[in-house]
Amino acid sequence: MRKLLWLTLLAGTLVGSASAAAIQLQVSNLGLNSYRYNYTLTGFNLQANQEVDIRFDPNIYLNLSNGVAPSAYDLLLLQPNNPPGTFGDYRAFALVNNPTLAGPFRVDVTLKNGASPDSQQFLINQYSPAGLLISSTPGGFTTSAIPEPATISLGFLALFIGGVARAVRRKSGTA
Repeated sequence: MRKLLWLTLLAGTLVGSASAAAIQLQVSNLGLNSYRYNYTLTGFNLQANQEVDIRFDPNIYLNLSNGVAPSAYDLLLLQPNNPPGTFGDYRAFALVNNPTLAGPFRVDVTLKNGASPDSQQFLINQYSPAGLLISSTPGGFTTSAIPEPATISLGFLALFIGGVARAVRRKSGTA
């Protein structure tokens, strides 16, 4: 029974730490290989001098334009393949602590012929007050549909507890 208690506490800890920053991507076709990417940010706790940097693969994307971010951010668009081979970037730099996550966060993109919209890697960058990059942490990848991490963890926790309860009943002979 002591093992069950410890395993339940461990599972509870995993559920509590399961929530993470995520970016959901919604794509609208504008025609002629052009798309509008609308982003929904969740789980971020940004502070001043931190930025969300969404990367655009130079093998897929030709151009970024019409970038938009809320007023609590300084937005910078860097074009893919400028210089050749480098990723493009949608960089939303937080100007204040805990800026709003309510959008709009969006950018229009032009894809290379034959390419299709895809998820992008995003990073969380930390800058000094003087504007020097201190650290860059991989944040994950944008997704079209975000499963709630806590919901998934709770489901696994329920399955785990059910399995343990079944094993205990078997052991005690009350199947």
